[in-house]
Amino acid sequence: MPHSSTRQADEHQPGGHPGHGHGHHHGVMHGFVVRPYDLVVGGVLMRGTYAAIAELLATTMPTDGTVIDIGTGPGRVPVLVGRRRHDLEVIGIDPSADMLQRARKRAAGIANVAFVEAGSEDLPLESNSVDAVISSLSSHHWADVKAAVAEQTRVLKFGGRLWLIDMNRHIADDLRATVARAGLSLLDEPNPLPRGARRRFTVIAALKPG
Repeated sequence: MPHSSTRQADEHQPGGHPGHGHGHHHGVMHGFVVRPYDLVVGGVLMRGTYAAIAELLATTMPTDGTVIDIGTGPGRVPVLVGRRRHDLEVIGIDPSADMLQRARKRAAGIANVAFVEAGSEDLPLESNSVDAVISSLSSHHWADVKAAVAEQTRVLKFGGRLWLIDMNRHIADDLRATVARAGLSLLDEPNPLPRGARRRFTVIAALKPG
């Protein structure tokens, strides 16, 4: 897989994982919590939501497009998308080396899926290089929401799409306004999540005009 949009794909990036400890520190999950998080959150609680996100991306992305999943954790969304659309370049990004170790095992043998260790505020990607940015259950972990949204806007191609998905009780009150101030056009679209999840999650959809 060529990774034409990445400066350093599938490598540890500086400023990400602070070290192998245990627990959830400064928004980075590592150590013993990684496996139960993956099994309970990814395998049970978010299973239908992740499937809906993958369906959304698989049915809307252009041929040979590039998708990045911010805060990918154990990599369930990239794997689902990569299996559905072999033409896409799918890159999962997370600051936790332990999460990405699990993600890479899950994606073994899927040639169009890769993972990069990096924070949401400093993406090792070229400007105007990706067709879609997706994040789920991630925005409330960002140390600097304004910087993260600005960085995700930077890497989007003109005409590219952004979807931010988080639980209602966790999402920042001004996140929509932050997205708009970053230069993206907010979209009024039907909620793509399963019916049960729509009550619990906020979905912010936006387009990079130009």
